[in-house]
Parts: sequence; structure tokens; C-alpha cells
Amino acid sequence: MDKADSLVEKDVKEELDWDTVLDSTRIIVKASDGHVTLTGAVPTYYESLEASDDAWSVSGVKSLDNELVVGLTGEAIADGDVAAACRAVLDGDRFVPKGAVTVDVRDSWVTLGGTVRHHFQRQAANQAVSRVAGVRGVTDNILLSSDPVPTDVADRINRALQRSAVIDDSLIKVSNSGHTVYLDGAVGSYVALQEALDTAWNAPGVTEVVNRLMIIP
Repeated sequence: MDKADSLVEKDVKEELDWDTVLDSTRIIVKASDGHVTLTGAVPTYYESLEASDDAWSVSGVKSLDNELVVGLTGEAIADGDVAAACRAVLDGDRFVPKGAVTVDVRDSWVTLGGTVRHHFQRQAANQAVSRVAGVRGVTDNILLSSDPVPTDVADRINRALQRSAVIDDSLIKVSNSGHTVYLDGAVGSYVALQEALDTAWNAPGVTEVVNRLMIIP
């Protein structure tokens, strides 16, 4: 039985309020048949991402549209200062190869470029700059180097999914064409969806994952 929209809205709002790193005072939550929309404003881009994660963690959420505006408080920070701060945090991150990721900032919007070997390195770069003061959003143009892909890469991913405690792998079909992996089927939660995506990205030689999974609570 589907959860009532009023209850979904209440639970999402309470989850946002519960998060001590998030200023949720200006966030409005609306739900329609399990499809949640977040509107309003938050002080930082990181909090916008945090709000999405919080909303997805609530049972009954089938899809999410994050329309939050990132609003700076106080004096605006110059693009050059934002870029310098982003480069500093990337250089200090132990998961990001030094000098591998480039930074361009226009109107407080950060574009990341360059090439890394692993998806987790790309994720680390995104997470690092999302916390920098003055960043209003991030465009990820980081490429992955194409290491050889095993001929049995889909089977390896399937076995990894079978080992997971949060995924019903019988509902997921894994296939690949070269370095690209395709995930089809259904999962029971956003947590399971993220686990399936991370599992596919962790396979050797994978440079792209096409997500065609549906969330069916």
C-alpha cells in the first residue's frame, strides 16, 4: 500500500530538520503520489546535495526533483577566490590524484575537467569542491581513462550484487557493450539503487554506467 502524500511530506521535512549539518528552515517539501519536490533555498551547494540524500532516505519516496536555490549569505565571493579554494581542497584530498583535475569557475558555478583512472576519484573531486564556500553548483566533465575491460565484466558485477545485503539481485539485469555497463530492472529503495550503481562502477575497465533501474518500494 502506498504511503499517503501528507505523511511522505511530514517524514521528509522531519528528516531534513533532523540533519544537523543542514539549514532546512527555508526548504518546502511537496509530495504527489510519492514524487517529492524540494523548493526554497539553502546557503550552500553541499546542503542542496545533503537535502537530496535526506529526502531519498525516507520510505515512500519514489522520485525526487530538487529545485533548491543555493543562496549566498553575506558578501559574494569572487570567482578567482572560489577557484583557488577548489584547487586547494583537490590538492589536499588523498583520493584525487594531484594535478589530474582542472577547475573553471564562472559566476560561482564550478566546472571540473581532466582525467582520472577510477570513478571513486571523480566522486571524491565532486564532493571536495561541493563543500567550498561560494560554490553554487558543479558540472562534472572529468573523464575516466579506459583500462582494458574483462570479457566477463557483467558476470563479475552480478556476483558482486549477489554478495550485497541490500540488493535483490534477481530483479537486476546486467549487460555491457565494451566499457559501458547497463543496469535494467528494479530495486526496492534509493539505497539499493546507489549500491547497484557503485557496484557497477567498481568493476575494472568500466567508464560509463547507464542506469535504467526503477525504484519500486
